[in-house]
Amino acid sequence: LIVESGDGDSSVGLGSPVSKTNGFSSVMEGDESAMKSIQRLAETIVSLTPATHFLVANEEDGILYRYGIWDDDNSIIGDEDNYYTTTIKAALDATGSSRAGRVALPSEHPASKLLPISATRCILVQSVDVDGYGSGGKSCLVIGSDKLLPAYTKNDLRWIGQLAVEPKI
Repeated sequence: LIVESGDGDSSVGLGSPVSKTNGFSSVMEGDESAMKSIQRLAETIVSLTPATHFLVANEEDGILYRYGIWDDDNSIIGDEDNYYTTTIKAALDATGSSRAGRVALPSEHPASKLLPISATRCILVQSVDVDGYGSGGKSCLVIGSDKLLPAYTKNDLRWIGQLAVEPKI
């Protein structure tokens, strides 16, 4: 897979441009340890599960990291910053009702707009604790796939949750 993050350094939401070369928002720059941990997490999940796309989103800073091939458009028209804020908060709200902080969302859920259309057949959202940068706020992993949820094993879902919290990103 290659890292694809939009058109050049164009804004991907909330004023935090995501670099085309490494997939990270400028909010993350300077924290090499966190960047390596997040990148390793993305590569592991996409390599070992049916996932095809991975992103880390924060309710205050927007999209912090994207991994996968963004080859089709599921873009937003209008007030991007406000839409991303609302969309990320909707994804985080969905995890609030889960004991494990992880939910599978339908392709009609607003969080689907964070992923390319090809990766919205199964959307997993996992709340995470990402410390030490940016404005704070709640964060989540948004994992997209072109396969349905049964393609994930019970253990896939378990260790995605474990990777998301131990050690903290």
